[in-house]
Amino acid sequence: MKKVLLILVGGTICTSLNEEGNLSVSDKAGALLVENYKHSDSPYVNDVIIEPTENLYILSENMTVDKWNTIIDTYRKYTKDNTYDGIIMAHGTDTLAYSAALFSILLSGTKVPVFLVSANENLKSERTNGNANFKCAMECICRGIMPNVYVPYQNLSDGKMYLHLASRLRQCENYTEDFHSTGEFDLSDMTEENYPLYFEKLKTMFPQADRKEAVNIFGDWKLKDCVLYITPYVGINYSIYDYGRFSAVLHGTFHSGTACAEKTEKSETYGEHSVLYMLDRCFEGGKNVDVYFSPSICRNGTYETIPTIGNHTVNGKKANFLYGYTYEMAYAKLVMAYSVFEKEEDRKAFLENEYNFELVDMKN
Repeated sequence: MKKVLLILVGGTICTSLNEEGNLSVSDKAGALLVENYKHSDSPYVNDVIIEPTENLYILSENMTVDKWNTIIDTYRKYTKDNTYDGIIMAHGTDTLAYSAALFSILLSGTKVPVFLVSANENLKSERTNGNANFKCAMECICRGIMPNVYVPYQNLSDGKMYLHLASRLRQCENYTEDFHSTGEFDLSDMTEENYPLYFEKLKTMFPQADRKEAVNIFGDWKLKDCVLYITPYVGINYSIYDYGRFSAVLHGTFHSGTACAEKTEKSETYGEHSVLYMLDRCFEGGKNVDVYFSPSICRNGTYETIPTIGNHTVNGKKANFLYGYTYEMAYAKLVMAYSVFEKEEDRKAFLENEYNFELVDMKN
């Protein structure tokens, strides 16, 4: 008999229609999720005990760093003195990739499989994939999938069930109901007879020996709202941000790894639309705010704006570059780095090391 912990975070999978006809988080959702599984055609419905937590009532669009701490505290509360064969977090889709990135690193040393399960619509809808996603997670646990942090999700465009390594999941694009990741597994045809072939391929692609514990999940720390995340766009004005409130700035890039840097060899001037202006504001007057660009790399052969940014020095400080992470992972690791580690060298080592296959080829 397998024992599974179900952490009811919230999101669409934990919602029902209220009197106004809108979706709101419901106390009944957890029971319905379990009931629907128990009435499914899964061969393991009588071989598993599902223990739900209290509902955390977090719609994923309302996720904050403090609410991440609430989820972490719930995980600690239920797992510190109890053993489970698997753990499922019922989570919304809007910020699924961010939470997947976070927990893939926080739980990189997990000894049991952990799944983040979501739904495109509430569980009573005929279009929902929530029941199928939950069923996939339960069957993977019961079949003995290797420990890691996963996201099972049935895409609406092709009807296929994909298993994603949580560290590689990307946000669902606007106007779609599909999730993707580098190295995603199509489990649509997995059966009781052939699942060992799927799990063996998974072990080959993501060897257990290459996975290592990043932090102690039971350590005495809290995540801090300490990272400002800026996405570039045409006409961005860097004078509007209060950089001093943060320990670090994560600056995204355009698809070629670039951002606006008006300063060139022919002109030494730049204004409030240039990231050089931002770097001045972050590094001046003892603010000591660290700046990271991702996904970008400063090397020969790139566009001239990149070395212009990389060579810009103020009070002996320069920008840092994070390459190979998804946006979601870059943000999650920076939040962890500046929340858990006090020393600069420890943060640097944490950001440079790979713990759970989070470095991906962004060109694929």
